[in-house]
Amino acid sequence: MPNQLRNVATLIAAVTILQIAGGLLGVRLPLAFAAEGHSRTALGLVAASYSAGFMMGAMIATTLLARVGHIRVYAASAAIFAVTTLMLHFAGDVWSWGFARMCAGVAVALMFAVVESWMSHSISSNARGEVMSIYMVLTKGAIAIGPFFAATYAPQAPEPWMISAALAALSMVPVCFTAAEQPAPPKAQPLALVEQFATAPAAVIGSFGAGLVNGGVLALAPLYASQHYGPAAAANFYAAAFTGSLLLQWPAGRVSDRVDRRLVIAALAGLAAVCAFALALWSGALSNVQAILLFFGWGAGALSFYGIAVAHMADRAEPGRLAQSAAGLLFVWASGSVIGPLLMGPLVDWFGIAGMFWFAGAAALLVALAMFWRRTTREPATTKEEFAPQLGTSVAAGEIAYGDEDAKPAPGAIAGVSNPR
Repeated sequence: MPNQLRNVATLIAAVTILQIAGGLLGVRLPLAFAAEGHSRTALGLVAASYSAGFMMGAMIATTLLARVGHIRVYAASAAIFAVTTLMLHFAGDVWSWGFARMCAGVAVALMFAVVESWMSHSISSNARGEVMSIYMVLTKGAIAIGPFFAATYAPQAPEPWMISAALAALSMVPVCFTAAEQPAPPKAQPLALVEQFATAPAAVIGSFGAGLVNGGVLALAPLYASQHYGPAAAANFYAAAFTGSLLLQWPAGRVSDRVDRRLVIAALAGLAAVCAFALALWSGALSNVQAILLFFGWGAGALSFYGIAVAHMADRAEPGRLAQSAAGLLFVWASGSVIGPLLMGPLVDWFGIAGMFWFAGAAALLVALAMFWRRTTREPATTKEEFAPQLGTSVAAGEIAYGDEDAKPAPGAIAGVSNPR
């Protein structure tokens, strides 16, 4: 395990640096956008643009990696991400913001595809769980601390954009200077989403629900914190959500190894729903600490059940198709991340900031009910893959976490991405 961790340490370092920039932007972007006088509906459009770009980047990743190699794709994508981040300081209209964020989404998807396909090539089956645990802790921790890198700046100050762009550029250094050999050019498998729904409907529903709930709340929650508790509180809220997920995801995954995973998804979604409804009911009447604790609970539930859904799919996937199935769930999650902000933005404009939490609570409650419904119509899996933490990052993450022992893809393959023609 130490040798294998050493082989991928530079890759994990690159993503950790990149996620600091992601956490910073997660708070700074909605505050700056609102300071420009744009509506919450427009912010939802910008957030959806990023998720749409992420989907496009994942779809073209295989072709680009096969054509120019992992290091070049990462370096070029990091440069694009840095430039599009700096563009946000000069963007004046909604379409400019949306275009910049869509390009950023493409770049981020490509960077994760590079790192995670490379890691999948470098990690053996007996080290996957430990490496993924370290990967999850560092990357989620980076997202949690990212907002504090620019917490003292005014919403429209240029420095946060400059810091984020600098971090994106800095993330190139570990990748470009690594002594590890690049993986061979990748091959691909089709997503086969219809077949995956037939295999594990609960996993598909849970993945879509995670994107639907999380995409909009994470985009709009900084505005809630800023409106009620001041701009400085936005960083605390964002960090609390990811810290909650970081602390609960692994214990929840271990429990799901022993009981029906659908019950664990239902419990996590139910926790998210309860916290969201509480934030909606008492919006503005809560103290800063009370609101942060509720958002901590929301993050612990809402940001954790995607990984359990991937594990549920792993239990039921056909031999040799697990990585392909995990890739399909990522695209389902990303589609929910597009739809969620588009729906939540108008709700906030019409019903106030509490509308976001009413929507998030209702969506999470539906996910929980769907898990109980599926449990009554289908028996639990008789055998289970051991849970490994899973991140909604690239189409290679499922292969890192669970492997594909029965039908190994070509070294470095980004399993599950169809090769666009």
